[in-house]
Amino acid sequence: MFIYADAQACPGCRAPLAPSTPSCGVCGLALSGPDAGRVFALLRQVDQVVAGMYAAADRARVTVPPQPAAAHVPIQQPARPPLPAMSSATVPKILLALGAMCLLVAALVFLAVAWALLGVEGRTVVLVAFTAVAGVLTVVVSRRDLRAGAESLAAVTLGIFALVLNGAWRSGWLGSIGEEPFLVVAGLTVAVAAVAAARWAATMPVGALVSAEVIATLGLAAAALGVPGTIDAGEAVAALVALAIFVAGAAAGHRLGLRFLTIGALSGAGISWLALVLVGILRLDGELSIARLWGDLAVWPLVVAAGLVAVVAVPRRLPVEARVAAASTAVLLGTLVLAVAVFDESPTRIALVELAVVGAYAAIATRLPGLWKWVCAAPSVIATLGLSVSVIRLIAVGVADLVLNEPWSRGLLDRVDAPDVPWSWPLLLPAGVIGISVTVATLMHCSGRLARWAIVPGTAATVVALTLLPTLYGAPLAFAVGAVLAAAGALAVAGTRLQRLDLGVAAAVMAALSLLGGLASDWATAGVLAVITAAAIAAEARGKQAAAGAFLAPLTGAALIWTVGHLAGLDTVWRALPVLLVLGVAILWRPDVEREVASGAAAVIAAAGSVIGTGTFEQTWLAVYLTLAGVICTASALLHRDRRALAWAGLAMLTLAQWVRLEQLGVGTVEAYTLPLALVLLVVGTVALLRGNDSSLSTLSPGLGLALVPTLLLVLVDPVGLRAILLGLACIALVAIGVARGWAAPLLAGASVGALVVLRQATFAQVIPQWMLIGLVGVALTIVGVTWEQRLQEFRKVSAYVRGLR
Repeated sequence: MFIYADAQACPGCRAPLAPSTPSCGVCGLALSGPDAGRVFALLRQVDQVVAGMYAAADRARVTVPPQPAAAHVPIQQPARPPLPAMSSATVPKILLALGAMCLLVAALVFLAVAWALLGVEGRTVVLVAFTAVAGVLTVVVSRRDLRAGAESLAAVTLGIFALVLNGAWRSGWLGSIGEEPFLVVAGLTVAVAAVAAARWAATMPVGALVSAEVIATLGLAAAALGVPGTIDAGEAVAALVALAIFVAGAAAGHRLGLRFLTIGALSGAGISWLALVLVGILRLDGELSIARLWGDLAVWPLVVAAGLVAVVAVPRRLPVEARVAAASTAVLLGTLVLAVAVFDESPTRIALVELAVVGAYAAIATRLPGLWKWVCAAPSVIATLGLSVSVIRLIAVGVADLVLNEPWSRGLLDRVDAPDVPWSWPLLLPAGVIGISVTVATLMHCSGRLARWAIVPGTAATVVALTLLPTLYGAPLAFAVGAVLAAAGALAVAGTRLQRLDLGVAAAVMAALSLLGGLASDWATAGVLAVITAAAIAAEARGKQAAAGAFLAPLTGAALIWTVGHLAGLDTVWRALPVLLVLGVAILWRPDVEREVASGAAAVIAAAGSVIGTGTFEQTWLAVYLTLAGVICTASALLHRDRRALAWAGLAMLTLAQWVRLEQLGVGTVEAYTLPLALVLLVVGTVALLRGNDSSLSTLSPGLGLALVPTLLLVLVDPVGLRAILLGLACIALVAIGVARGWAAPLLAGASVGALVVLRQATFAQVIPQWMLIGLVGVALTIVGVTWEQRLQEFRKVSAYVRGLR
């Protein structure tokens, strides 16, 4: 085997060396000093790693016996490639992030607990020391090009600096400044300091500090939040000032080359613009007269918002998609401003104005080139939504007119306002359908596919006119529901024969409308559900729409069984039982994804209806239904080889059933029941991880989740006690195991759960001053993370050196 750490060969040129030679006689490389000793030690580590690789290869050749020759060798599935282990570069990032959070929490807790006990001199020393130490460490690791350490310590430095400003303000060092003005001052100060740090880092070997840019964005956000209490000029003006702050931050980030700051500031500017629009909409509450809207300038926030977004559509250097989106938003707001005065009128006049908007923008869309046609889409769609509301209101009234003897229909009629012209009710329905069809045609024209989809608006308008319009004239319930259901069936058959998705969608809509109309009568509901269920089963059997039928049949079948149980007088708590049994038989008989998903959704709805349908929470029945569902999933996993994964779902539901029952019996110590099962899962997962090539996330996550999550929930509720300490120690142990073994699952689980515990402990700082323990953990994690990253950097240099050997 080739030896890298050869004392008789030059590490640079591999020339032979005489004993005790101070330098190489061929290349002149110095062989004395600390650098030479470090290179030799690292080369010895390389030799050890290579020797381990050879030993592993020898063990593999010994443990795999030769296969005897046979006349017939079955075809074997190709072995799965080994999953990549957790990257070594990821470990210091996790450790440093968790360490930085612990240090910030410890600093916050310390200031909250010890601030009142320190004098002015002590406070000054503490503030200066905290900031100086964190800043010096940031400079050191930045110059050594330790990126993860620099990011972590920069976040700590800027976070402590923010705490320093808060402490100075609370001590009265900043004068009698209010809370919200202090937010503005502190936010801008932290943002400026973070921008300066990020710009300085660009000149260092580390290159950039993303954490500084993120903190700068947070500082701008804090300043924006403090603007409303600082400027007493109304919410609209405050939103404009906040928008200006974010725009200035985005401009600074773009000019200095700080990409994350630019993106974050632009996001904040967008949120501020949305706040301005929201304020403008809220100002419309009240009298919508021309005098108030324009004379009192009640609409000025919306006008300004429209103008600001219209500016984005002007520069030609921006992508045309962004310009079109900005112009579309400006046109939408402008249309709203012009049409808002009509909102105080009757529903009929509002619908007519919406119809006029749809028609006007449909005509304009035919004159615009290319992507600019989409400028007409947004106002057309919004107006169509209003028309859709009118259509739905008319449909509801039509259905209610057929069942005047039902109590719910009278309440619905009382909530629907009568129009100003009685004969406009039936005429408004086709007008609304026409408007919807025109909008659909406009959207298809904008996308360039009008010829293919032209049948959609025509078919929808015809079906609605023929099947729903008679219901407004007092048609009997059976006739109305039967007509709509027949139309749905005709559309479904036509869609299947012609293989048209649009007709299938229209059939589904009409079937849903027939079911909505049949809800007035239990027998009508059962009849409609029976027809739809039979159609879904037939579609699945024919194979042309098998997936849709397999998905629809469990949903409508479960509703049919529930309705039949109601008609038969079955108690509510019992009704989910036949539903679950029938769905279980269907899953076991023919398992597929669509049926399983739909059956799961139907089972959840039915079980919830049975458990809470009586007005009281039936905990016993919840345990029964969870047990039944778990048995069905486990049986499917045992009967069907390709459904082995359902065994985990069955185990989860059986466990939940046990937990529900234990809680009903008053058992308070959850760990006594969760930890044994968690240990079993962890042992099985560890064995599978050591024997196979699966990742730790797939093998250890179930056990870790069951072991940590229940205890974490209890700690979040009551963070004071021995349970919180034990959970924190367990998290530290998991992080150590993950780092030592290179397993992602324990490292991520310990880090995430430990972070939540630390954050929760910070809220009880004045009750339990645990800042010292949290700070020590943060210091230890930071030291380990920085050391790990430094060793990783050295190893990369040595690897590059070894690859360059001749």
